[in-house]
Amino acid sequence: MGLTACPIAAGQLGPQAPDPLTRDDQPPAPTNPDADDDGGLSTLQLVLIFGSAMAVLAGIAWVILRDAHRAAPVDDRSPPGAQKKLSARERERQQRQRRERAKAARRQRKRNRPR
Repeated sequence: MGLTACPIAAGQLGPQAPDPLTRDDQPPAPTNPDADDDGGLSTLQLVLIFGSAMAVLAGIAWVILRDAHRAAPVDDRSPPGAQKKLSARERERQQRQRRERAKAARRQRKRNRPR
């Protein structure tokens, strides 16, 4: 009963009843002579925007890397592939020097600890 139209209710309105409210008459959409122009950005504008964004990001990365390279400690040892053959005494002497430097750095860190 709830889903079917009630002819009794429609008959109670009488001949002076307004037209049904569910009319399908919609005004036609206005036609635009420039219908192919969607108002978006042109290809050149998009290329310029993305190109400049990439340039800004590349500049930021370059500045960060330059600063990181300046702040990085310089290693006095050469890369492993570039080392020449050392005698056993020379390797032991270098190992002793590295250990002494490490111990001195450890003592320095201990002295600078907050108490």
